[in-house]
Amino acid sequence: MIGVWMWLESVRIEGAQGVVSRCLRIGVTDIFFLSKGLAGTVSFRSRFAPSCCGRDLLAELLDTAHAAGIRVHAWLTSASDEHYKTLHPESGRFHLIRGRDKALISLTDKGYVDCMQHIIAELCRSYPIDGLHLDYIRYNHLLYGWSAEDCMRYAAEGADLSHLHALMKKTFLLKKGKDPDCIFDAFRAGDESILALAHTRRKDVVLFAKAMIAAAKNENPSLILSAALMPEGAYEDTAFADLHYGQNYEDAAALYDLALPMAYSKAYGKDAAWVQDVALGTMRRKIKTLAGLHAYDGGTARSLKADITSLKGIGLEGICLFRYGAFILAIAENNGLHLINPTNTSVTQIRCTCKDSSQVIALSLLPGKEISLSLPFMPDDIDVFSGDTPVCAYLSNKHSAD
Repeated sequence: MIGVWMWLESVRIEGAQGVVSRCLRIGVTDIFFLSKGLAGTVSFRSRFAPSCCGRDLLAELLDTAHAAGIRVHAWLTSASDEHYKTLHPESGRFHLIRGRDKALISLTDKGYVDCMQHIIAELCRSYPIDGLHLDYIRYNHLLYGWSAEDCMRYAAEGADLSHLHALMKKTFLLKKGKDPDCIFDAFRAGDESILALAHTRRKDVVLFAKAMIAAAKNENPSLILSAALMPEGAYEDTAFADLHYGQNYEDAAALYDLALPMAYSKAYGKDAAWVQDVALGTMRRKIKTLAGLHAYDGGTARSLKADITSLKGIGLEGICLFRYGAFILAIAENNGLHLINPTNTSVTQIRCTCKDSSQVIALSLLPGKEISLSLPFMPDDIDVFSGDTPVCAYLSNKHSAD
C-alpha cells in the first residue's frame, strides 16, 4: 500500500480528476481524505454537520478514485470540533487550570458521542467508502481531562485525588522544585493512583472508539477500520502515551484493522532509524501497520527517501505520506524526470544524482504546474529547492517501488 493523507482543499482546487491522475503517477493505492475536520465541518452531504464549502467533495473523489482502482478512506478528526463546542460549550474538555479553553470535546460527553455516531452512520450508509479512518482518538495532553466529572471517574477507579493533584502540580505547574518526570516515574514505579488515572484515560479512548466503530460496522461490516496514532505508543515504555494520550497500541490492535503511527521524523527531531523503530514497535503489538511519514514542511526529498528505505523488508503493509499537497511529486522515467507541484511553493532548482553523476538544473516550477526534464541518467536521488530552502519531494521510480 502507498497511501496519502489528503486535505479537502486539494480536491476543491485541483478537482478529483486532477488529484487522482497525479496520485496514480506515483503509485498511490489509498487516499485518506479529510471528511470531517477540526472545524466540525464535513466534505460530504450531512444532516448532522455543516458543509465545509457547499460541494460534495467526497462523492467527487469517490467516483474518480474508484474508477482508477484507488481506495478511499473517510478521515474524521474526533473530539476536536469547533462547531459542536460553540453550540455546546459544556461539552468541552477541561484543562486543569484554564478550564474548557479550546475546541476540544470531552471523550465521555454523551451528546457528542451520539452526534458522531449519527455522522458516521450517515456517512457509511450513503457513500461507498472503502475505509473509516479515525484521527484525534486520544487525549491531547495530561493537563486536559480534569473536570469534576473526570475526577470522579478517576476516584472510582481507585485514584487518590489529592495525590494526583500533588503529582500534577510537581510535574507541570511549579516554578521551583518542578520535576517534569515526576508523574511518569510514578507510573513506572507502579503508583496505584497514577495507574488508575492511566487506566481511566485508556478506557475513555477505547469506549469512544468502540462507539464510532459500532456506528460504522452496523452500516458496512466490510469497512477497513484504521486510526492515526501518536508515535510514542510504539515505544516499549508506554508511560508517556498512556498518561498523555490514553492511546495504547495494544488497545488499538483490538480495535482497528490497520494502524497508522505518525512517525514524522523531522517534527520529532529524529532520523530514519527512529522511523523504523516506531514501525517495528507498532507491528510488535500484532496490528497491520501503514507507517505515516513526514512529507511536509521540514522534510526533504533526502529525508523522506531515508525514512522509506529504513522500512523496506520489515513486513509493513506500506507507507502513508502526510500529506498530498505539501510535497513535490517526482516521477523518474525514460531518462527524464517529470515534476508535479501541488504545493503553494515555487521550485527554483533541482539536483539529480545517479551514483557518481550529478546534474543541477535551474527552473521555475510554480504552484499547480508540471514540467518534464531531460536527463542523461535515471536519478536515484533528488534535492529540490525553493531559493536556498529545501522542499520535500517524493521520488517515484523503480527503486522506490521495490
